[in-house]
Amino acid sequence: MKDQVFSGRDVEEALAAASRALGRPAASLRYVVLEAGTTPGRGLTGQPARIAVLMERPASAEGPAPAAEPAPVRPERDPRAGARAVVRAIAEAADLEVAAEIEEAPEAVTVRLEGRDLAFFLDDDADVLQGLEHLLQRMYQRAFEPRRLVVACAGYRTERDEALRRTARELAASVRRDGVPRTTRPLNSYERRVVHVALTGEPGIRTYSVGEEGNRRVTVAPHEGPEGEEPSGEA
Repeated sequence: MKDQVFSGRDVEEALAAASRALGRPAASLRYVVLEAGTTPGRGLTGQPARIAVLMERPASAEGPAPAAEPAPVRPERDPRAGARAVVRAIAEAADLEVAAEIEEAPEAVTVRLEGRDLAFFLDDDADVLQGLEHLLQRMYQRAFEPRRLVVACAGYRTERDEALRRTARELAASVRRDGVPRTTRPLNSYERRVVHVALTGEPGIRTYSVGEEGNRRVTVAPHEGPEGEEPSGEA
């Protein structure tokens, strides 16, 4: 039986909806939080909370089903297991053969997706992959700070990072040529760092971030630019 997804204004309301639909007490349900939900503010529309209820699997022909597991520890208390559980819940809900492995390095924690159905995450310019990364960052980034939490899939991260570095170097070359600052498209915090690091040490160039969160960009400018702007490397 596939896991089922329920939504509500917050996690408690989504859990109550699952309890009503399944006819089971909320306390007996095993679930993972897919999206904690956000409240409206500053002109933004609030986002509903979403949970995936982990359904019991039917007994196999080899013997009775194992005893029901106790309710899981909240994923945020174990971020590595939580990240895997989120990917597993999405894979089971969408009937995908995909799993996640966690790779840790001094600068980043990478959730690496593996399996035969990776195309699901890479269609439409990898919109689903980027959405998953945003979700996991919202849920677990604080647990891994100061390291960054990123999601990688079939080399997509490596290719995207290299494309960002090429774009950064091209912008720097243009700025050196005519002295006119250039600004990137909106980038998330990880992408902004890739640009800043790529241009560290570039002669005659400095970088700084501008804009509100969700629309922040990196400006590449001559080193002797206007005063009062953010210092080079600010994400």
